[in-house]
Amino acid sequence: MKRQGEFLYYFLLGGPSPELLGAFALGLLVVGLLGDVTYSLLTAPAESFPLAWRPVAAAVALTGLAYLLYRRDQQQMRDVRVKVDESQLAPPHAGLVWLFGPGRFDHLVSALKHHQQGGGAAHCWLVMQENIPPVKERFGELSQRLAEEKLSTRLHPLYVEQPDVQTAYEAVRKVFEREAAEEGLEPDQIIADITGGTKPMTAGMVLAALTTGGALEYVESKRDADGHPIEKTQHVVLVDTAFYVTREE
Repeated sequence: MKRQGEFLYYFLLGGPSPELLGAFALGLLVVGLLGDVTYSLLTAPAESFPLAWRPVAAAVALTGLAYLLYRRDQQQMRDVRVKVDESQLAPPHAGLVWLFGPGRFDHLVSALKHHQQGGGAAHCWLVMQENIPPVKERFGELSQRLAEEKLSTRLHPLYVEQPDVQTAYEAVRKVFEREAAEEGLEPDQIIADITGGTKPMTAGMVLAALTTGGALEYVESKRDADGHPIEKTQHVVLVDTAFYVTREE
């Protein structure tokens, strides 16, 4: 996952504050002083003991100064912003990963149409539970619907035991790292859609895509004044994961 910006930008604006850096440097000095005192007392206690109070006093003073810097840092107001551009439509991809369940699949069909119009949607991996009657029924209905819509997408059921974060994470990673290659596709030709699925499975999909550098999308609809979706206005939005974080003092 790419991050925009230069090192100095992050270091000065997005990284540790000068106060925290100062406290860290003072901490290193204190550790060094106490280490020297301890070594001297162990190796030459008679000569070192009368003079030990000086480095100990310096260590106490430096610790106090480091704490003051820490407190000053904590008192400063910060606004951490994550800038994400979600205004772009997802470009056509040859493969789509979808979290498939017992609910409606209209959004999936819309996503497949979107990608096919641009020459994609040759493959669709469906992360789904096995031996769940409603899911099996919906899968059969989906196959029939694709034939009716003249969508030539090849469906690849990817069965998971539990609809949780870990299983979804492993399944989606499997597509990006192995399943795509078996179909002659590169990872960047695959996109994962977060529209369907339960919240835990969606979280697993997002983590898998981010850790593999995979693309993400979701299907959205325009809404009326009351916030209700308007029919036939669905569009596939690209989730821009090339975000960066800034901090304003």
